[in-house]
Amino acid sequence: MKKLKIEVFFPFGSCACSFAPLMEKVGRVTSNFKDTVEVQMRSTASKEAREYAVKDSCVIVDGEVKLSADFDEKQLEEVIIQRISN
Repeated sequence: MKKLKIEVFFPFGSCACSFAPLMEKVGRVTSNFKDTVEVQMRSTASKEAREYAVKDSCVIVDGEVKLSADFDEKQLEEVIIQRISN
C-alpha cells in the first residue's frame, strides 16, 4: 500500500523554536495514521517548495492540499482521512 505523503515546509535556517510547534502539531495528528502516512520535512528554499509555490511554513498533503502553519489539527485529520479513503 502506498503511503500518503505529508510534507512540512519551514525555513531550515530559522531557530528550532519557530518550527517545533508546527512539527509537534503534525506529529500529534499523524501518529494516529503512522501506518498510512509518510511525513517529510522540507526547506522553504527547496526545489519542492518552488514547485508548490511555498513561501512560508505550511503543510502539503498528497501534493495537492496546502494547509497554512496555523491549521487546526482536526482539519489535517479530516484531509488525511479523506485522502486515504479515496
